[in-house]
Amino acid sequence: MEMQFLLAIWLAYVLLEFFIWPQHCRQQVEQQKFIATCLYWRALLLSLGFTLLALYFVGASSLLFGLSLVLLLVLIVLPAWLAYLPPSTFYYLFFQALQFAILGIAVVALSDAWQGLGFLFGTLIQPKVMLLVLAYLLILNPCSRVLALALRPWSPSVQQAGLYLPMAGKAIGMVERSLILTCVLLDQSAAIGFIIAAKSIFRFGDLTGQSERKLTEYVLLGTLLSVAMSVFIGLAARAGFAALS
Repeated sequence: MEMQFLLAIWLAYVLLEFFIWPQHCRQQVEQQKFIATCLYWRALLLSLGFTLLALYFVGASSLLFGLSLVLLLVLIVLPAWLAYLPPSTFYYLFFQALQFAILGIAVVALSDAWQGLGFLFGTLIQPKVMLLVLAYLLILNPCSRVLALALRPWSPSVQQAGLYLPMAGKAIGMVERSLILTCVLLDQSAAIGFIIAAKSIFRFGDLTGQSERKLTEYVLLGTLLSVAMSVFIGLAARAGFAALS
């Protein structure tokens, strides 16, 4: 019952936040912060939805209305606080995750299912889970730094200001390595070739001139190094999983 309640409130949140809530209301909150009327309507609807779902799944209790009031205040403060911060993917994802977590904690508190949090924490600190997290963390920023150092001798000869989006290469590399690592962990080697081929078509298609040969070789070298590190880390993680089994 607690899991149904949790999924129901998360589903209601996603529907309201991303499918029902109008774009002009988001813009109003970004511009007017705490004086935006949309801010309070959003918080009221979410808090009311939580209350109705709680009455259905758990039933009335003295704790319910106190939690609904606290949730109402939190859902007012968090979006308004986010509006004061500079536009950032990190901030946006952080606050969305925080709101999901707050709704989850409210469900746990109302259902008196704190043992579920203990089970979740125990699962997260399992060696296999930590090894998986470590593998994905390694192929992100650490691998980006290693690639930057490895390609440094050739960087000055291919850098041309204004031709590329800032940080686009780093972002592409992170996504590429994440996909390749996932393929290795799932033993889907054929998909790795598809990823490399797709990247080659879009990224190397316009690098056919003789004057762009240096840049072509530079990008190709970076891609091969990125793929090699991702495959190596993936194989090491699979070996670790096998050893822990």
